[in-house]
Formats: sequence, C-alpha cells, structure tokens
Amino acid sequence: PALVTNNNDGGGDEMLYFSDVIAAKTYSLDVDKAIRDRTKDKANTSDATTSYILDTYLHVIKEMSGDAPQKDDNWRAEPGGNGLAVLRTTHALASEYKGKKFNGPNDIVLRSEKNGELFAYFTDPVYAWLEKDRFEDLPYLDERVQSHGPGLCGVYRVQLTEDAHLHTNVKNEVELIASDMMRPNGIEFIDDDHLIVSECCQGSHLENCKSGTSRWRIFEQQDEESTSSSSWAHSKTIENTISADAAEGGCADGFALYEYVNREERRHVLIGSCFGGMCIVDLASGEVVSRMWTTREKGGCKISNVAVGKEYAFLTGSCGILTLPLTGTGTGTGSGRQSEDTEASLHTEL
Repeated sequence: PALVTNNNDGGGDEMLYFSDVIAAKTYSLDVDKAIRDRTKDKANTSDATTSYILDTYLHVIKEMSGDAPQKDDNWRAEPGGNGLAVLRTTHALASEYKGKKFNGPNDIVLRSEKNGELFAYFTDPVYAWLEKDRFEDLPYLDERVQSHGPGLCGVYRVQLTEDAHLHTNVKNEVELIASDMMRPNGIEFIDDDHLIVSECCQGSHLENCKSGTSRWRIFEQQDEESTSSSSWAHSKTIENTISADAAEGGCADGFALYEYVNREERRHVLIGSCFGGMCIVDLASGEVVSRMWTTREKGGCKISNVAVGKEYAFLTGSCGILTLPLTGTGTGTGSGRQSEDTEASLHTEL
C-alpha cells in the first residue's frame, strides 16, 4: 500500500492505494474521511469490538478489462511477464539479468545517488512461479528459478533515466546487490548508507529459511563516496524464530519504517509482516519487541504489506485492510516496551 496526498501543496486529503493481485484490481481508500468517521462512531458506542466497514470510502480505480485486456491495461502484473515496468508504459525497463529473465520483481524502492543518478532497488523472489493448484512455497519454485529464471533470488538495482521508458530499444544495466538470500521480499532504505531487506521464510524444505523464522538483513554502503553497486555489503541480520506450530503461517514480507521519540531520544522501528502476524522491530537493538498475532487460528489474516501515516499503520492482508494506531501505545509513544507474546487485536476495516 502507499499513502498519497491528493494535491501538491500537502493540504489535501490522503488516499491509501493498494492492489489485489488475485482479483487484478487497484483500490483507493479515503483515509482522512475514514478516520474522522471512525473516531466519531467510537465516541458514540461502548462496544470496543465493533467492526467499522469502510465501503463508503473505498473505490476500485482500475481493474482487469475482461479476459483480453487492452494493451494499455498495465496497472497490474501480467502473468509470465517477469519484468519491472513503469506505470502506463508498454515494455519492461528491465526484464533480465545476464541474459536470463527475472523470476518476478516483488518490491521496489527508489534512491538518488550522490552524483544525482536515480536508481530503482528491487527484490526478485520466487513467487511469480506459483501455480494455481500449488499456491505454496514448495521445492518446485526453486527448480523453476534454476531452469527458467536467473538461477538465484536476488536483490538488484537498475538506473532510471527520464526518457528510458519512451524507447523500447533501451537496455538498462541491471546490477546485483545480493545473491545469497533465499526469499528476498520487502526493501527500504533506513538512511543514506543502510538498506534493509526482509526474507519471507515459509514451508519446511529450505534448511535455513523455514516457516517460523522472521528475518531482515541490513546492507551497508562501505564507501560513502562510491556510487557502485559493489560498495554494498551485508552488515547485520535481525532474526526471530519461534515454533512453526505457534501459528498458521505468515512471513517477513512487506514493512514500513517508523520514527518516534522515547524519553527525548529518537528511535527507529520496523513495522512489518512476520510469522504469526505483524512484528515491531527495534532497529537499534535488533530485537522483535512486539508481535501482534493474526494467524494463530486457521483461516486467520496473513499480513502482506504496511504503510504508515496519519499516526496509523495500514496493513494489507488476506482479510482486507487493518489499521493499528501508533499513538497511545508503547510502540507509538515510546512509553513502554510490550512483551513479544502480547495478544493484540485489530478490527477489520474492510
């Protein structure tokens, strides 16, 4: 999901945009109106478990145009496309590494280098190879990576230029950042010199990436003056492992970074999906300080991605959109530290 202000002066309402890849639809949600009405409803009811349905503020802004979509219908990923594209373009800016096509780029973050060049950093895990009747993390995915993909699940970067998307013959050079991750997924910059990537461990066939493990890897730029991809090196791993029997799935997928003040000290935390639901990670200590369980029961809500704004965390998941207030709690105000086993509750907003 992404929070976007409606106008350029920053004074407009914020809209939450998110996609449903199964239904091939893109949605928008009027966040400001939803929060105002929810606050009003809460003041008028004593039922703390009331579910607030926000259909009034939810709009489909793009959906698949039938079984044979038009050529300009490119707000969604086309099955088998395995490329990285810009909205409203008709070709991939990057589709392969060393002559072999990507598995299927998953998450992306933009960064302007010190020399002014703009790059897209992105992850390329296995999930584009999922089959309709085998929608699980199974060994056949790794076989497809070797036989049909680039032979690895990488973290890459590619330079973006103003006119690259206008010319179909432009071949953007793809540079490899990391090749030793099994399931790279979410990606974001902590600061100018540190890049963090989540690893979505599921199933039981990968010896070092099994269900129950939530992992985030931090890469540091070794040479502050360098603009080369080779200057990035793995510097730290944040990992939390619990029994795979504790919940019905989930993994370290999408996340957002959040800054708050704790006793006049500024701290950074990661709010993201993890095994069992959603985790809050203290980046300084490298510890999971709170876990909100959403998949303890069969058929629970698997969290996929997170956006932060308006003093809320907005979570997309298998059950819809969830919200988590970031004020009035230990993690939002820095007033305390929650136990990792905290049984927190969210209400479904959609």
